[in-house]
Formats: sequence, C-alpha cells, structure tokens
Amino acid sequence: MAARFPLVAAIASLLAAMPAQAQQDRAARALALQAKVAAATRMPRLSVISGAEQWYGIGVTLAAAGPYNTVRVLHRNLARCMASGLRLLAGNYGWATTSTGGTPSAPKERQNPGTILVHSAIEFAGTKTDQSAPRMPVRWGGQAVATMSPSSAALGFPNLLLSDPVSGAIAPGATFYERSSVTVATAGQLFFSALSLRGGSSGFGTDSGEGSAANSTAERAFDNAGGDVTVAAPQFAAGWSALAVLGYCSDGSVAPSIAIAGDSIVTKGDDAGYGYFTGGWALRAFAAYPHMLLALPGEREIDAVQPWNFASRLEASGYATHVLWAYGRNDLSYDLGTLGYTPAQALAAMKAVRLQAARQFMMPRGAAPGQVFIAATILPAPTSSDGFLTLSGQSKDVYEAGRVLFNDWLRDPGAGGFVAQANAQVAGVANAGTARVADPCAGLEVNAAGVPTLDGGFSPPATQTYASGTSSGSNPGNAFNDTGKAWTPGQYRGTELQIVSGTGAGQSRGIGGNSATQLLIADAWTTVPDATSTYRITDAPGWNGVHPGTRGAILSAGGVNAATLMQPLPVR
Repeated sequence: MAARFPLVAAIASLLAAMPAQAQQDRAARALALQAKVAAATRMPRLSVISGAEQWYGIGVTLAAAGPYNTVRVLHRNLARCMASGLRLLAGNYGWATTSTGGTPSAPKERQNPGTILVHSAIEFAGTKTDQSAPRMPVRWGGQAVATMSPSSAALGFPNLLLSDPVSGAIAPGATFYERSSVTVATAGQLFFSALSLRGGSSGFGTDSGEGSAANSTAERAFDNAGGDVTVAAPQFAAGWSALAVLGYCSDGSVAPSIAIAGDSIVTKGDDAGYGYFTGGWALRAFAAYPHMLLALPGEREIDAVQPWNFASRLEASGYATHVLWAYGRNDLSYDLGTLGYTPAQALAAMKAVRLQAARQFMMPRGAAPGQVFIAATILPAPTSSDGFLTLSGQSKDVYEAGRVLFNDWLRDPGAGGFVAQANAQVAGVANAGTARVADPCAGLEVNAAGVPTLDGGFSPPATQTYASGTSSGSNPGNAFNDTGKAWTPGQYRGTELQIVSGTGAGQSRGIGGNSATQLLIADAWTTVPDATSTYRITDAPGWNGVHPGTRGAILSAGGVNAATLMQPLPVR
C-alpha cells in the first residue's frame, strides 16, 4: 500500500516542522491510507464517447405516489471516431459533509444508503421534437433493470456498474439521447444524482429536447410523447443519468478523453452562461473532448486522495485517458487558515498531496496504461468592494502568498518543479503515464495595474455596464423583477447582476436567462431584494472572487491549451 500511496512517507518528513494539531491530523490521515481501494477494471480499447454534464451528488427523495424519475439527456459523440458497442457507466454515489472512514471536513463522496433500480435506453435517431424514434434498450448483465445496492462492508466502494453493449453506431459529432429512469426500492428513499438540463424554453433552457418528468409511470414506460418537457427555473432537475457513455472506435484506437476532478470552481453555477451547476473553465476548455465531470463542491485535495472519499470516482476516471486535477483553493484555506501553517509549510504539505495524486493516476491500472495527469494552477481569489466593477476596489486574498508558491512550483520547468518530480515517481515503470500542467491563470489573472501577469493576484474588472435601475419588487428567491424594462429574452445570459443599494445591497449573482422584465439567477438570494433595491448588470468576471462567473470562466479557459494537453502518451 505504501507504494500506491507515497504520501505516508512524505508526511512523516513534514511532521517535525508542523504544530501538534497538524501532527495529529496528518498522522490520522496517514493511518487511514491503509484502507483498501479497488483498481479500475477498465477494459482495454474502450473509449469515453460522451459524458453527462451533471453535478453528481444531491440527495433526492421520490414521492410515495410513484417513486419514478426519468430524464432525457442529450449526448454527442466527441470521440472523433465512428463509435459502436455503446455502454453506460452507472454511478450511485453522492456527497456528504462527513466521512465514514476519516476525519470530517469538506463534502466528500459517499455511497447511496439505499438501493436504486435503473432502467435505460438509447435513442440513436431521436430529435428534440420527435421522441418516438426507435430506442435500443440498455441491458445490465442481460437484465432490463440494473439494481445498485449499497455495500454492507466498511468502505464499500466503488458503487459503479457497466452495462452490456448496445447495438448501433454513432458517427463522429452525431447527437443521440439517453433516457434513464431511476426507481427507489422503498418510496421516500434518497438517491444521489442531479442534472443540469438544457431542455425546455423557459428558465436556463434551450430547445434541445432534454427534459425530465418526476414520479411519472408513463415516462418510466418510455412514452412516445413529442416535444420538450420544460424544467422550471433554474434549469436544474433531480434525476439520474449515466456518468458516461463508453464505446469502441471502429479504427481500434482509444479516443482521448478527460476526467475532470476538483471543487466548485470547476463545476459551479456561477457560470450561468453555460448551464446551472455545470460550466466553469474546465468544461469550457475541454468541451471538444469526451469528458466526465467528477468534481464535488467544497472538496479539498487532501480529501480526494483518501480511498473512502474518491473510490467511485477513481474507478470511473480509469476509463479516461487524461485526468484534470483542479484542487487547491480549499487546501490553502485549511492549511493556512485552520491549521495555522506558514506559506512554506502549506506548500510542503500541498506538494506532497499533489505528487501522491499524480502517481495514483500515472501508474498503470490492470491492462490499461497510466494516464496523463494534468495539474491545474489555482486561480486568484481577490475580494471586491464594488462587485468587481473596478481594479481599485479589489484586495488580494489573504492566502495569496501560499497560492503564489504553489503555482510557481507547478510551473517550474526544472528538476525541482512538479512535472519533473511527478514523472520521476514512475520512472522505469512500463506503460506509466506522464504529468502536465494546465494554467487557467494565464487567461484570467492581472496585476494591480490591470496587466495580464501570472500570480498578479487580481481579476480583470468589468468593462461594460449593460443596464441599471430599481427593482419593481415581488422578487422570487431565484429571480429579479423590473417591470419597467423591455429586455430581449436571453440577452443577459452569462452576465452579472449586482444589487447596488437598498435591500440586499452588495449581493451579486450570475444571470442564467431573462424575459422582458425578469432576470433569472443561478444561485438563490441570501437576502431577497425588494422595491428599494437598485441594481446594475455588468460583464464582471465573477461575483465573489473565488468562483469565476461566465466571463471569468471564458477568460480562464482561454489560458488553457487543451489541444497540447490532450496529446496522447508519448511512445516509449
């Protein structure tokens, strides 16, 4: 186990320089690393074709009147090859604020406490308005329904299931639909999953054919009703769908694909121009490649390398050729803020964890080679007194010194830098992966003068104010009204709404859509504005420094050279 998790040895060398509280914390973690985690059973030559752009983890209770929930999810073959033998990779996990196997901290992975039954089909020729196209039923070990039950064993992960192959082929770039239904074994039980759907024409939706119908026996029977099923704003539905669609490329190759792991920064609703609880710089940067979204809001990297916190996601990620590892912000606040480390001590601890994560993915898994491990730099997180309208209103994050040290280590091209140290861990290992660095800071970060500068510590200010005024009141929790306006529907999607004065002053939210007189926001109000609230709509890059909004996600993605990072493993 020490060979697979080298952090045990690395931690020991750090303990002498750390406070007593830190020693206890690290020692407990080191002991816990002895827990068993399964190696991925990835089938050679199987490629990720498409991944559901979903945030996996909200606990949903289905009504006793009919414990069914069906979603119709749009997929696209991003593998750039003719794909056949499609298979669904099913997951049954969510997140919790405590761990059954380790010390409590940020939200982390847990298995569903109840049994779920999954019933799926694939529509190869379905369109957004025609849902009566022939469907190919998905079988699970020859059965029409997959039964996923929680393990009674301690640390009983992973909770994944791979379907039988489905006949049919999908051309490169072609779209198709997955229609999946989940049933709980006992009415009123929870299941873990949630989807950002583009279906419908209201809220955050576009007319894509996606949609959901909760507690519908008709939908569970895969009815042939045409048209979209509208999901109320925000466009975020409780439902279950596959983690990914896998398949075989007709030319025998394995298509490049990426598993995206990280915290809320890479999968947050603040990127309201993309979708609710999807988007972010990572999905934007790698949107052209098959991807699986495996991030959990609030997670720290030190949590993600623990077997009980990442087991299902580790198993699922084994089907991807590349892994994006976008952690660090929550580790900075914990190490520097909670444990009281100096920036140098925090750097040492974070380096050890990042190297452990790299080795875990770069080592071969069974018959599959190691993966390309892409470590992401940490974005700046300044605060602002004016909603990021100006640079002069910004102040650097209190953890800035630690962030700068960590990013400098990631970028260091020499023997002491991350890439060289990560690759040295697998030197001489046949079919090992390789390490690379994604630098979203290169597209977003500026210094106090507004000049693009790595580790400058600031975000670009807003460049435009599109509209302003005073609310007409009667605002819902996820919307904002101004009946004196006549906006073009959808024109402000992806911009930022700031309450300047009156009730709720100081709040900013990403705008996911709008009607002629109402703005729909991605995150509910903390204090609901009223008729005293004045506002402005700008192109500020984010609303709280930590989480980039739509413009911030676009700028950050622009700093990432996905084509270079997604190159296959070099021939050795």
